[in-house]
Parts: sequence; C-alpha cells; structure tokens
Amino acid sequence: MKRRLLIALAAAASLSAMPQAFAQTAGYPNRPIKLIVPFPAGISPDVVARLIADKLSTALGQPVVVDNKPGAGGMIGAVAAATTPADGYTLFFSVKATHAIAPNVYKDPKYNPPRDFKGVAQILQVPHVLTATPKAPYNNMKELVAYAKANPGKIDFASLGVGSQPHVALEVWSQRLGIKLNHVPYKTNPSPDVMSGVVSLSVEASTTAIPLIKSGKVKALGISGAQRIPGLPDVPTMTEFDANLDVNGVIGSSWHGVFAPTGTPNDVIAKLNTEIVKIVKLPEIQARLIELGLTPTGTSAATLDTVANGDYAFWNKVINDLGIKVE
Repeated sequence: MKRRLLIALAAAASLSAMPQAFAQTAGYPNRPIKLIVPFPAGISPDVVARLIADKLSTALGQPVVVDNKPGAGGMIGAVAAATTPADGYTLFFSVKATHAIAPNVYKDPKYNPPRDFKGVAQILQVPHVLTATPKAPYNNMKELVAYAKANPGKIDFASLGVGSQPHVALEVWSQRLGIKLNHVPYKTNPSPDVMSGVVSLSVEASTTAIPLIKSGKVKALGISGAQRIPGLPDVPTMTEFDANLDVNGVIGSSWHGVFAPTGTPNDVIAKLNTEIVKIVKLPEIQARLIELGLTPTGTSAATLDTVANGDYAFWNKVINDLGIKVE
C-alpha cells in the first residue's frame, strides 16, 4: 500500500509539473536573446551573424542582440557562451576554427565543444582566400613559394589569434609546401595591416576578401576548396597549384553555425532551427550569401552536430601531428 501511494504521489507531481515546463518553453522567447560572436565586428562571422540576427529578431518577435567577444582564436566567446544558462536566451555563433581547432590547440581550453554545445543550425559553408599585401613581390602561389624558398623566414602572416583557422591553415600549407612563414597573431581585424604592408599575408574569409580584392586593396593568391567561386572566378584554388594541398577545402574552408549550451530544451532548439532555416532559404539571404562567395546550407540541428564533432576529431589529429600547442 505504501509503495502504491508513493508511486501515485510521484505521478501526480510529474503531471502537475508538465504544464509548467511546457508553459516555460511554449512562451519562448519572451525577452531579448543574446547571440555571442567570438570575433571582432566587421569580419566574416560578424557580418553573417548580424544578417541572421536581424531576420531572427523579426521572426521571433524579440531582439536578437549580437555580442562580440573576440580573442584567443574565438575561445573567449566560446567559454562565455558555454557557461551561460541553457535556457535559449544565449546562443553562440561559431565557426570551424572555434569549435574544432582552438580547443585542440590550447592545453587547457576551458571548454569542450562536443560536451558543452548543442547544434541549432548550420548557416553556410565558406571558402577562404590567401591574400597578400599589394606591395608583395608575388602574385600567385607559384611565385609565393619561389620567393619564400629564396627568402626563408622573411614572410609574415597575420591571423585572428593562435588556434584560429587562418593560423593553422597556413601552418599546414607552409609545411606541405616546404616553406617557412612567421605567424603574427591579432586580436582585432588584421586586414588594414595586410593592406598597408605591415604584414605580408593573411587567410581571409571570402565574405570580406572579395571587396578588398576587387578594390585592389589586397591581392588574391589562391582559394580553398575544390572549385573556384563565382565572386572570384579568376582566382585559382589551392588544389590547382597542388592537388593535395587542400582537398575539398578540408584545411582552408569553414562553416558558420548557431549553437546553444548543452541542456537547452529540445523544443527551443527545434523552434530556433525552424526559424533559422527559413531565414537561410529566403531568396534575398541566398542571393546575399552567394554574392559574398558563400554557400548557404541551413541544416538540421543533428547535421550540424555531426559535422562539428567530426571536425573536432579530425583537427585533434592534425594539430597533434603538427605539435601545435599553447599553454
């Protein structure tokens, strides 16, 4: 009898809690949402995040506010996002470097993407362009490699920090090409210093590289991935120079995606995914992303989880093989 009474009481408590829990998520969102972007304003992820946030604000009926938290290859923003309440009111706009590269480069990253985040939706895939200052004495990959071999250690390259994709991509490429380049990490956008010649090279996302290249502010040497892009039809791919340099963009290409802290309710994830995918599929958004040299996707949450976790495992091996580690 006592056991039956306990079971009945537990069932009643569970039933009484269900409407309250449902009400908490059914009314979502009822206040502004923060979208943490772990990079400075004005660079590729920030440009895309603001494009999506603006439309998502309208779709959800609540402001979606971009909060830039740059530094440490995106890790500062990642830790900030991972340690917020899992209630759907803080989201994380991440990229391959932050999710798969930086946490494998640092010995104590303070976050573990497969453990700490749930995918919401992938937004797009993005090729990167190896750009050079207009003052550089080389105009393509062949000339760069020849100059670097004749002048070992005399070429600097900029990145958005140790463990960022531009950093690791150029480390991998330079090793495969047999050349020596000097890394100069930045916490802010390094493009002005590339334009002025303070540093010679940078790997720039197509989003921000295309206008700089078309205006003559930087030179394009090569683009990641297996195919040229419509926005830069005359710029050859890295694999056109060396077939094994960047197969299918595994080294140089990236993705952008929205994540939530692990523990965020599944129905909140589902609602966000539905609205974000609708936004990515809008003709105006598709046209804008393609214009920027990007490939719109708009995937399921599960697909993003699979891609992100797979990249984490892939880069764990590459980085360990290269011996790139930061305290």
